[in-house]
Order: sequence, then structure tokens, then C-alpha cells
Amino acid sequence: MLDIDSGEQIDALYKLYRIKGGKKEEKFQTTNINDAIKYQQKYSAKYKEGLYMEILPEKKVYNWKEKKINYEY
Repeated sequence: MLDIDSGEQIDALYKLYRIKGGKKEEKFQTTNINDAIKYQQKYSAKYKEGLYMEILPEKKVYNWKEKKINYEY
């Protein structure tokens, strides 16, 4: 995924959810967009319903106590 502000390539976590009765049920998660799209296509063909995709970009989090930079989604 390309960051708009800095223009650099960053990782993202792609999560696919099934929403039924107002509840989100996680079906699949990956860091590869192609795998997420393939899973969506197979699931839609089999069950005749779509999935909700959530894209979570990787963030830099500075831990000031340990003086480290951690990456999390």
C-alpha cells in the first residue's frame, strides 16, 4: 500500500468480515492483497454473498520507556 503523505510503500493488514445480524465475524486476514481478493472471489462464488474488507495500515509506535520503535496494525 502506498502512503499518500510520505509517498513510501507501507504494509497493510487486509481483514475480510461477514456481517450478519449486525455482528462482524472475521473470515480471513492476510498482508497480501492478491490473496484477499482471491479468497473474496472463492467465498462469493460458493456462498453467493459478499464480504466486508477492512484495510489496516501499519503504524510506527514509539515506546519512550524502552526507546524503541514498534510496528503494529
